[in-house]
Amino acid sequence: MKKGILALTILSLGLFSFTSLNETTLKEVKTVLQDEIVIEGVGVTKKIETSGNETIRIEGTNNKITISGACNVIKIEGVDNIVTVDDVKTVTIEGTGNKVTYKKSSNTDGKIKSKIEGVNNSITKQ
Repeated sequence: MKKGILALTILSLGLFSFTSLNETTLKEVKTVLQDEIVIEGVGVTKKIETSGNETIRIEGTNNKITISGACNVIKIEGVDNIVTVDDVKTVTIEGTGNKVTYKKSSNTDGKIKSKIEGVNNSITKQ
């Protein structure tokens, strides 16, 4: 009888541990997915509030995006997008005629990291 209770207890502990691991893993995946905000389209005007860890991905043409708060990365792929942001660490642009205006960068040196491919793209500090 004691052996049966002991075996049942060990089995139950193993199931609870497995369940806790799965719930933790799901929460981590959900957090990673929530950190990327994707904006796709033509002529989209949008205001976004960020907390500092987000990656903002903008794909399309003639979009006007205003980002309040800090974000980690802004990635733009497209034509004639205009982005205004309070605080950003990294900006990458692929396309033509895209403009990013920022107030500051939280990087230690106060400068953004940038990569620009295409023509007539600009990143300007206000």
